[in-house]
Amino acid sequence: MPTPTHAIWPALPPQLANDILLAVQKTNKKLYKTALEVMAPRMGIRVPILIEMPKAQRHATWIQILSRPEMEVLSFNLLSTWLVETQTPMLCAWLDALGIEHAANGCADNFPPEPSAAVLKKGVDTLLKQFDPVVVSVYLRSFNQIDETQWPALDEILKSDERLQLKVPALAGA
Repeated sequence: MPTPTHAIWPALPPQLANDILLAVQKTNKKLYKTALEVMAPRMGIRVPILIEMPKAQRHATWIQILSRPEMEVLSFNLLSTWLVETQTPMLCAWLDALGIEHAANGCADNFPPEPSAAVLKKGVDTLLKQFDPVVVSVYLRSFNQIDETQWPALDEILKSDERLQLKVPALAGA
């Protein structure tokens, strides 16, 4: 079973996680407003108070909340929006490597049956030569959560390739 996207958040570098949320706020105000409405009660505050909170502080708390299993839908939507809006060259490179037709923004309407492990590995290698391994890992983990994908061979690559590992930082003093 592929790693759910809510498990990505605690392993992200804090600056990248904040950048993701800032990008979503800029590119998809409706989704960001939904996130505000979902997060406020979980933080025990009202939306107007949450809006007044400094973004870095707000987002640091959101990252903790987004790591919960019940936040999977919101987590997937936030990551997907960020990827489509800011990482188009990587999305296109992946789909091109797999021979999957796609729109200019790197989104595909149809997915083939799972490609061979060799084809997937070659595609992963292509991405890792061109893009930040952390961003590649986030993308491939999110990609493998699409209902039509969830490819076991890609999941195995994500679990076994050291370059794609997202590690939850150790707590200070632990």
